[in-house]
Amino acid sequence: MIPLNKNVTNMTSNTGKIDPSKNHGVHRTMKLIIILLCMGTVFTSHAGLEDLLITEIAVTPTAGEFIEIHNSGLDTIDLSDVYLTDATFSNGDVYYYQIVESAGGGGGFADFYSRFPTGATIAAGEYQTIALNGSDDFNTEYGVDPTYEIFEDGASADSIPDMLEARVGSIDGLSSGLSDGGEVAVLLYWDGISDLVQDLDYAVWGDKVEAIDKTGIAIDGPDADNNTSTYTADTAISSQTPVATGAHSNGNSWQRIDLTEGAETQSGGNGIAGSDETSENTDFTFGEDTPTPNAATNITPPIPQFVINEIDAVSAGSDFIELLGNPNTATDGYTLVLYDGDTDLSTAVISLDGMTTNTGGYLLISNALEDGADAVALYASDSMNFMIGDALTTTDIMDAIVYDSGQADDVELLTLLNSGQPQVDENANGNAPIESLIRCTNGSGGQLNTSSFKAFTPSPGVANDDCVTLDGYYDSADPTNAQTLRDSLHEIIDDHCSFNYSGPSSGNTASCTDQTVSEDTWSILSAADEDPGVSGQVWMIYKNNNYTFQGGGQQAYNREHTWPQSYGFSSGDLGSNNVARTDAHHLMMSDVGYNSDRGNLYFDDCDAACNERSTDTHENPNTPAMDIIGGGTGTYPGNSNWFDGNSFEVWNFRKGDIARAMFYMDVRYTGDTSGEVDLELVKRADVGMIQTGSPFMGILEVLLAWHELDPVDDIERARNDIVFSKQLNRNPFIDHPEWVECIFVDGGDCPMVDNDLIFVDGFE
Repeated sequence: MIPLNKNVTNMTSNTGKIDPSKNHGVHRTMKLIIILLCMGTVFTSHAGLEDLLITEIAVTPTAGEFIEIHNSGLDTIDLSDVYLTDATFSNGDVYYYQIVESAGGGGGFADFYSRFPTGATIAAGEYQTIALNGSDDFNTEYGVDPTYEIFEDGASADSIPDMLEARVGSIDGLSSGLSDGGEVAVLLYWDGISDLVQDLDYAVWGDKVEAIDKTGIAIDGPDADNNTSTYTADTAISSQTPVATGAHSNGNSWQRIDLTEGAETQSGGNGIAGSDETSENTDFTFGEDTPTPNAATNITPPIPQFVINEIDAVSAGSDFIELLGNPNTATDGYTLVLYDGDTDLSTAVISLDGMTTNTGGYLLISNALEDGADAVALYASDSMNFMIGDALTTTDIMDAIVYDSGQADDVELLTLLNSGQPQVDENANGNAPIESLIRCTNGSGGQLNTSSFKAFTPSPGVANDDCVTLDGYYDSADPTNAQTLRDSLHEIIDDHCSFNYSGPSSGNTASCTDQTVSEDTWSILSAADEDPGVSGQVWMIYKNNNYTFQGGGQQAYNREHTWPQSYGFSSGDLGSNNVARTDAHHLMMSDVGYNSDRGNLYFDDCDAACNERSTDTHENPNTPAMDIIGGGTGTYPGNSNWFDGNSFEVWNFRKGDIARAMFYMDVRYTGDTSGEVDLELVKRADVGMIQTGSPFMGILEVLLAWHELDPVDDIERARNDIVFSKQLNRNPFIDHPEWVECIFVDGGDCPMVDNDLIFVDGFE
């Protein structure tokens, strides 16, 4: 029998009780059942839905919160099966696409999950608003009525239609509407039968904690079969572009200025027309201004948007400025102006007439720049409006960067930027001649914001893909106690991009759309374990020697599973490409013979009666530089690895690396996702649990001691960055080694989160 949960919901009021005035839902349900029984399938009309857009979002003040939608097409659209929600909360496993299972959030975390009233329509060119705090407050704030209200806020019903609950209780508990700190708004379509929902529009702002990536998720809805359907690739959360990194000004709103949805990917996505709604560069397609509910934007005319994405002012080659915008977009009418910090006057005016961004959206302008303190400003104004020697101006300014190469901040130049944004130093690492100032990650930070700029390896005319920034990565970590920290870190690091164990597949080998499909664990480890001092050579974890990287196949080295795959995730049980087996945070290059000696032995301290595996002398790239002296004297422990029939002791320089990899695996893999194992580190008292086929590993007390003996160093930090750039998740115990005690030591201290800790010791 076809489940009727969607149509029952249609018949409910906000109290969850059946509303007899909505008996049209029963008729509709019966008609649907008859069609299904007769035809075996349903053909649903989506006419015009691809023309629906979210065009305005107001998040503050609370009384004035609303979301506006717009029909950019030529025909009236039926909204009966259209939903609007902010019900995504990764820390609580609440996701809007779970509506097909009668789940999906709303009613908790102050979230809502609403559906437009049955029979509701939106005419061609029309703008409609949904008041999130009720129509009374909305009218008081804006002097007009909304088209809909989420729920009835008055003592008695008024003429403003209420949105329907997507499921029973999905609007109850709505206490504050949208968060100004970090939130998402999703407009979607669901026919009430199919396995998958279809995105119509999607906008994320703030910290991206509630952003969504449905890539590869399989789900079975209320259709007649028991077969699951799988979502195609969304843009990875780390690569999604927020409307802004914080709230708009109180009393303003974000307004769409580009009804074409900018550079959104138009094929292979989960949108109703095959587009990837999570790919839109919303920092270009939305702007901020005075609210215009039920009407077109105040921000006119819609103009192409650009950011200054990179500059090189202290160059061993040629200075340059890089702009980033939509691909193949003309820059006619735009002007770059260079300002001198000594005089605060313009020193050069560069017309951008006749220029066009390339297929990647980049435009490179070669021009000599002063070393600093100076500024580059981009104006949406013709060059005829500027002259050399002009004073600073913010009229028609689109973006700017204020920079130096070690000079003091220039207060006057900083007025070109948004309040509180920094002057950035190209010589921050002491390498100005060979580094440039780039947005890290690529295109991030927003116009007139410089906080995401870093001194890094130049990448003129292409994406700044190699630069690593956490950008609030650990903002949702909750160190209240061991369990809250463990759970919150798991939510941050799980669902990472996974790659094939060996070689690309016929399809996409990565579970994230912006990752290179030709990569596998061999290529990732070739970068992660490359000797920092010898390009093209990989550094062995146990033997401490180098081999020239040869790719996959048979050679003198192979891939060591520091958590043995036989303990929970063998290829025979979960497949050769299961995520734990291919996770590069615990895979490390190893000499074949040493890897064979280690086998699947658990980690423990050994003694002089154990077998010795010596190490080579190797240059230490840490600061200060020193040689890592090899072992092999026969004296325990020396600088050797030791093993017996049960356990393996890693040599001192790598003890902490191994321990923190084990802590990562324990927290990352909890069995909460289909096809993943629940891994657990055990104490010495439970060493008997460590057996082939079991998901246990140890010994915990020893690993804790190794963690203290061998603190985090530059080698681990660099490796964590490289794996992060591929898998898009991090080992939190490298970034925050103090969290080990909180989670793994009984009664351990749980320090508060301090994201600045990750930037010590030159972390980039």
